[in-house]
Amino acid sequence: MNFLKKITIILLFLGIQYDTYGQKPKQRMHLNTTDDARVAIALTIDELPGQIFTFTMPEVFTLQGFEGGPGGLGNFNGQLWKFNNDGAIASLSDKNYNYTLNLSLVETKHKYSLKWKLVFKNNSDHALADLAAFNCVSMKLAPLFKDDNLDRTWVTDQKGKKKLIKNVAKTQGEGRRTMQFYPALGGIKDLSKSQWIQQWDVNSKEMLTGKKIYIKSNDSNWVLSNEVDGQVAYFFNNFEKTHGCVHASPLIAAVLAPGKTGVASGSINIIKQQN
Repeated sequence: MNFLKKITIILLFLGIQYDTYGQKPKQRMHLNTTDDARVAIALTIDELPGQIFTFTMPEVFTLQGFEGGPGGLGNFNGQLWKFNNDGAIASLSDKNYNYTLNLSLVETKHKYSLKWKLVFKNNSDHALADLAAFNCVSMKLAPLFKDDNLDRTWVTDQKGKKKLIKNVAKTQGEGRRTMQFYPALGGIKDLSKSQWIQQWDVNSKEMLTGKKIYIKSNDSNWVLSNEVDGQVAYFFNNFEKTHGCVHASPLIAAVLAPGKTGVASGSINIIKQQN
């Protein structure tokens, strides 16, 4: 067996797709910006035609009230993404913060991943408490995954068992059928102290655990997960007809002092199920 074939077999064993000459094949994941004012990035996959996964990192930074505003800090407006063959990068700053987001595309045989890393610096003159990124992954334009009835969206309960999110205790705000924030063990202890979150008045009383929220496609052939590598601050879903999103929000820092930097990372994964 020649050297190139040996290398190819090793790479295939690791789940990495290369051809018989050891060359990386044509990329099957693609990033672009979108025209939708509520999102910044669109992810498409050749193997899933007609599905556009849109995401915003972050829609807003949530935190306890601070001197610069009513509870939410910044948003995605003004992000200018620079794309490359393997991902994208964006930076944004104002008097209160400076942050950089790095996105990396990773493809293996049965899994497509968009890995992200956020570096956030506190430019303000006061500490930021319960600082978290409200990261949105939307299935609004991915009908194979959109789950209006919450029949295919899963989380992990306080006992470590998977649970349909439709069965997690909810606080129903007026006119809000499914929109809900869920506290995470080890994350933000009292979501009501984050004013941007509390304004919606849809905070679940049930604690969740784990690192991810995930959706099974309606043909059961795929699973999409929104995952955090470190501590989850809270989870969120909104499957109103105009939305269709799930959030696993990373805790950047319980307290971030002026001039200090916090780091968080995670991934969006689309995984083909093996029958």
